[in-house]
Amino acid sequence: MTYQELEKEFKINTKQVDKFLNYLLATNKKMNLTAITNKEEMISKHIYDSLLISKVYDFSNKLVLDVGSGGGFPGIPLAMIFPTAHFVLLDSTEKKVNYLKKVIVELNLTNVEAKYARVEELNEREKYDVVIARALSELRIYLELVTYLAKVRGNVIALKGSKANEELKASDYALKALGLSLNKIQASMIPSGEKRVNFVFQKNKITENKYPRTFALIKKNPL
Repeated sequence: MTYQELEKEFKINTKQVDKFLNYLLATNKKMNLTAITNKEEMISKHIYDSLLISKVYDFSNKLVLDVGSGGGFPGIPLAMIFPTAHFVLLDSTEKKVNYLKKVIVELNLTNVEAKYARVEELNEREKYDVVIARALSELRIYLELVTYLAKVRGNVIALKGSKANEELKASDYALKALGLSLNKIQASMIPSGEKRVNFVFQKNKITENKYPRTFALIKKNPL
């Protein structure tokens, strides 16, 4: 995919995107941020993949938590096209958070901040309009880890790949326990030909204080 095609489809500043990818590639030589180092492939598998959800969900004026942001996906590309939203990029690796802070300054993104913490240990219950993550963990594990951070009537978004529907089927109990309902499914292909399935859930009740459990327990015995 070319920058021209990306700009036409998402109305994004491709000079800013190029600056971002150059910085990512330079930093990637010192720390592991991405296995993809071909820029054309990065446009498709990182930038386009991050922006795909914007076709079905409007982030305007929302407070958004990007969990396990890593190299800055999907938060940084989404922040570029939703300047009125505020994005918090969360990662549990301090080196990655320091990199994200430098990216934010380099790109002059005034609507983005980076935070170092484990998601299940944040003291921010019912705070965010939207919680989002891209391929973070199995769906039912992800939902327990993050739902407590979303406001009631807010949204939890999961950006998934080819196993998405299997993971959804396994998440029936988690959805009931956490008070979530599935609002939207976006099934699509990214330009590299890979399948993407994105889920938008709505949170319908305050999360019980017993959730999330410790990560070790969640992983050992998922809802």
